Amino acid sequence: MKILFLGDIFGQPGRRIVKEALPLLRDEFQPDLILANGENAAAGFGITPALVEELLDLGIAVLTSGNHIWDRKEIIPYFTEHADGRLLRPANFPADTPGHGLYVGKTGDGTEYAVLNLQGRVFMASIECPFRTADALLEKIPSSIKIRIVDVHAEATSEKLALGWYLDGRV
Repeated sequence: MKILFLGDIFGQPGRRIVKEALPLLRDEFQPDLILANGENAAAGFGITPALVEELLDLGIAVLTSGNHIWDRKEIIPYFTEHADGRLLRPANFPADTPGHGLYVGKTGDGTEYAVLNLQGRVFMASIECPFRTADALLEKIPSSIKIRIVDVHAEATSEKLALGWYLDGRV
C-alpha cells in the first residue's frame, strides 16, 4: 500500500502548493491513501470549516492536527456537525473536548486503515498521556486492520522518538 502524508499545510501558500502539486504527486506515485496535517491551513493559525472541505475535496482522506486546531473558534461546531470524523484533533485532549483523535476508514479498493492523532506534552500544554491514550485507542481498533498510522504533534524530538519506539510493531 502506498501512503502519501503531507506535512503541515501552512496558510494560503501551503494550500496553493497542495492544490497544484497533489495531482502531480498522485500521477507520479499513485498513492492508495492521502493524509495531511492541516492545523495551520488558515493563515498559519488553525483551520476553518471551509478550508477543511477544500482540502478534503482535493482527495485528502483524513486531516490531522495539533494544538493550533483551536485557533479558529468556528472549527469547534464543525466537529459535532460533521459525523464522518475526517478532521482529527489530538486524541489525548480531555474526553469532553469536541471531536475525535481516531479515524477508521477504507481506501478506494476496500483496504481498512486507522489514523491516530496524538499530541506531546513536553514544552506544551499539560494534557492526557499520549502513551496511555495510544494504548487505549489501539485496543479499540479491530485486529484485522493492519494499516495503522500515527501523527504525533509535539515540540520535543525526544518525545516523538520515544512514542515511535513505544508504538513500534503496533502501528
